[in-house]
Amino acid sequence: MLSLPEITLNLTFVGFFTVLFVGTTGNILNLTTLLSKDFRKQSCIFYLICCSVFDMLTDDAAIIVRFLTEYFGNNLYVTSHVVCKIRPYFFFCLPATASTCLLLAAFDRCVSTSLHAWWRRLSSMWFAKRLFSVLMLFLWTTSIFHFIVFDLRNGTCAPLPGPLSVVTTAYNLIFVSIIPDGGTFICGIITWIHIHQSKNRVDFNIHGNNQTPSNRRTNRQLVLLVFGQASVSVVIGALRSSAYAYNLLTSSVKKSIEQQQIEYFIQQSTLILFYFKFALAFYISYGVSAMFRKTFHKSMQSLKNRYFRFCKCG
Repeated sequence: MLSLPEITLNLTFVGFFTVLFVGTTGNILNLTTLLSKDFRKQSCIFYLICCSVFDMLTDDAAIIVRFLTEYFGNNLYVTSHVVCKIRPYFFFCLPATASTCLLLAAFDRCVSTSLHAWWRRLSSMWFAKRLFSVLMLFLWTTSIFHFIVFDLRNGTCAPLPGPLSVVTTAYNLIFVSIIPDGGTFICGIITWIHIHQSKNRVDFNIHGNNQTPSNRRTNRQLVLLVFGQASVSVVIGALRSSAYAYNLLTSSVKKSIEQQQIEYFIQQSTLILFYFKFALAFYISYGVSAMFRKTFHKSMQSLKNRYFRFCKCG
């Protein structure tokens, strides 16, 4: 019978490999669909395209590095000062960027369903590109302190002990989970209120919303697309944040070997779930949105036709 540490080791290996395969495949299919001409002109889709790119980078980079350092004996992480400083920086920036992109997509749907024309103007490609650039510049520059805080200490890569370690942990938790997941949840509530108000307002079209039935159907599908992903992301983010916060708050408490093994199993399980958060966008979108399914099949048919034409020419 396997011990708990052995179960944890096997679960982690299989879980990471599954995330790597499922996530890479799903994000490639997701990008193929979102980049089709039926989708790509929407500002909401611009955010989702960026989200899918960083989802794939987050899972691929993090899991490949973990495989190399934890399973295949590459010890650069605990022997090279450069690698020790670079890894925490990218391990923060990539998931923080992906989570922020999903928040921006939720924000876009929130303002696009507003009854006020000024807010609806924020749902535009012009605004989306500028807002995305500003927030990415903020995230990738403010997190440079990871290069200073992390270094090799006693044979391991760790942040400076004391208050800086706590600040670094809190910073990562806030910008990877709390702000993106909390903001997405709030945008979801406001979007639901906007949709409810528009249904109950008979003179809605008179007050500046001249959308055609086709546009309204598209917007409803985009709401399903965004908040289908957001719902799963918020739930997984809450589970991971809870486990992470518990581990931080009880780090100074003396624990038995058995308790440490149980907590490590929980930590690894929630870590695998956390990476699944960046792997499921395509499968969720395919399940909740008929428009997404239709566009996906059309994109696959187009790629298939191009492939056969290329083969015939060859």
